[in-house]
Amino acid sequence: MEDDLGNGLIWWSTDRATVGLVVLDGVVVEAPPYARRWAQGRDAGEVYRKGEGREGVTVAWIPADESVTAP
Repeated sequence: MEDDLGNGLIWWSTDRATVGLVVLDGVVVEAPPYARRWAQGRDAGEVYRKGEGREGVTVAWIPADESVTAP
């Protein structure tokens, strides 16, 4: 896992769904409707670690370009 989940995307995939969770300043700020209830507003590191520990879940961290800024 990346030590610094500052700005980027958590790619979370299971056999039922694959979603991208947008992370700004270490917090999940955007998620598709399927994942909003359990992911949006939560600490990105916590969400990532939860996925790492689950059987059948694949997670990956995709860091943002340096040019990305909060709206």
